[in-house]
Amino acid sequence: MEKSIRQIPVTHLEDTLSKICKLTDFHYGEIWLPNRENNLLELSPYYHIVGGNYQDNLEKFHLCSQDFIISEGEGLPGRVWLYKQPEWILNVSVESEGYFLRNQIAKAFGVITGFAIPMIIEEKVLMILAFFACDIRSYSSDILALAMDATIHF
Repeated sequence: MEKSIRQIPVTHLEDTLSKICKLTDFHYGEIWLPNRENNLLELSPYYHIVGGNYQDNLEKFHLCSQDFIISEGEGLPGRVWLYKQPEWILNVSVESEGYFLRNQIAKAFGVITGFAIPMIIEEKVLMILAFFACDIRSYSSDILALAMDATIHF
């Protein structure tokens, strides 16, 4: 039986975002979901912000991101969806809009490093989890592995 996002309890999604933010020390996590036709990604209502100095700016970043709809291969979530592989961006705010669609929003609210991972079940991408920090973070295969491992328990 194919698993869908509707079968996953909301608290489990929120707990997973919180857990990955804590494990990776990233400030913000969000989930992108394929639409019913499975041809576009939409930002889900599930997100997590680590409290602290960045909370207000990250709330604004999330609010400004809500109207984005992403095609396969477009932007960070779209590329992760297409290639079914994690991706890391050192500084999203300096990337072109074609590479990171929300570059201006990121710049306005101090969002710097980002990575995204696919959650794959039965060779189908169920969702994309994206995480951001408000400072520069060098690429880390360990962080990507921690994040991927945290999604195995769905």
